[in-house]
Amino acid sequence: MPVTVLTIGRAKVRVSDVNQKAKEDGEGLFNLCNEKYEKKIDVIARQIAEDTSKARIIMLSGPSASGKTTTSLKLQNALKTLGCGAVAISMDDFFKNREDTPVLPDGTRDYESSSALDTALLKETLGELISTGKSKIPVFNFKRGHRLDEFRDVILDKGHVAVVEGLHALNPDITGLLPAGAIMKLYVSVSSDFINDNGDVVLCARDVRLIRRTIRDFHFRGSNVESTLDIWDAVCRGEDLYVRPYKKYADITVNSALSCEPCLFRETAEELFGAIGQESAHAQLVKHVLDGLQAFEPLSPSVMPGTCVLREFYGDSDYYK
Repeated sequence: MPVTVLTIGRAKVRVSDVNQKAKEDGEGLFNLCNEKYEKKIDVIARQIAEDTSKARIIMLSGPSASGKTTTSLKLQNALKTLGCGAVAISMDDFFKNREDTPVLPDGTRDYESSSALDTALLKETLGELISTGKSKIPVFNFKRGHRLDEFRDVILDKGHVAVVEGLHALNPDITGLLPAGAIMKLYVSVSSDFINDNGDVVLCARDVRLIRRTIRDFHFRGSNVESTLDIWDAVCRGEDLYVRPYKKYADITVNSALSCEPCLFRETAEELFGAIGQESAHAQLVKHVLDGLQAFEPLSPSVMPGTCVLREFYGDSDYYK
C-alpha cells in the first residue's frame, strides 16, 4: 500500500498509511520516500546544467532545519556528475562574531536577521566570483561563536556554478546587488503536515523541523534540549520576518520532508524530549511533540545511508566527513 499524500496547500501525510507501510516493509518505505527527494535534486541539477550561462550563482534559502546544507551539497555533487563543475558555499561562514552581533531591545543577540551576517563581505565575495571566478571564503566556528583566522580559496571556472545556501539567501538586500541574470533562486523547507484519519494534524511541518533541529543541536552544536527550546520561538519569529516573505522570489521550491522521518526519529527524539521535566517552561510543547511521535511506528535509522538528507540531523552523513 503506497503512502497517501494529499496535496491541499501544504502536503498532508496520513499517519496510518505511513505506519502500515512501516510494518510491512520499513526499508521499502524509506527507499520510496528518499528516492522521491533524490529525484527532485536530480531534476534541478539537470535544469541548471543545461545552460550555466543563465546562472553562475545558485542562491538556496529556507528556514532552520530544512535540510539546506545537505541539499546544497547534493546539488553540487549532482551537477558534477552531469559534467558541470560546482562549489558549495555556506552563508553561515559569514556570521559576525558573537560579540559583534546586534543586540535586540530585550538585551538578547539578534541571530535571526540578516544583520547577524557580514553582508558587505558576502556581497564582495559573490561579486568577485561572478566577475573574476575566484574569491576567499571565511570559516566560522559555531561552538566558539567566532570566525577563524583562516580563509579558503574558491575558484569558479568558466561554465561552473556556486551553490550558496543560507537563511537569507533570497533576501533582496543581498540578491539585489548581484546581476539578476547571474543567479537562480531555490527555496527548501519541510512542507508536509502529518494527519490522523480524522484529518487532525498530529505533527505539523514546524514540529518536524523542531525535532530535526533538537537532535542536530544536541549532537553537533553543543546545545542541550532546553537551550534549543528556549530559542525556538525567536527562531520561528525570525523566519516569519526574514525568510518566508522571500519564498515568493524563488524560481524553484523543494519539500525536504520524508514521509517516514517521524518513524526514523521517534526513539532518539523521545529520549531527548523525554528528559525535559514538568517544571520546564516548555513542558506543554514537549508533551505535544511526544504525543505526536507516539502515533508513529518506530523505524530503525540504520536504513538511512550516509547520503540521506536526514543524516544532516541524525549524524554519520557522508557529506560532513
